[in-house]
Amino acid sequence: MSDSTVNSPYVLARTFVFRRYVTARHHLAGLRLTAEAIREARQRRRQERHDARMRIFYSWCETFRGLGFMF
Repeated sequence: MSDSTVNSPYVLARTFVFRRYVTARHHLAGLRLTAEAIREARQRRRQERHDARMRIFYSWCETFRGLGFMF
């Protein structure tokens, strides 16, 4: 570093602001990942509910088809 940069009265302020920026950016990246994980979990639950409804529906279809063979 040059002498003018080291002796500048703003060095501490710039360092402080830069560290806060890096910390905030890291925190926001974590929030973004958390939001993505929540979105994926919601999608998985929605798909599981849909799959359960389809299993129930098709089990009824198979049941009625089986009963049709009896009569």
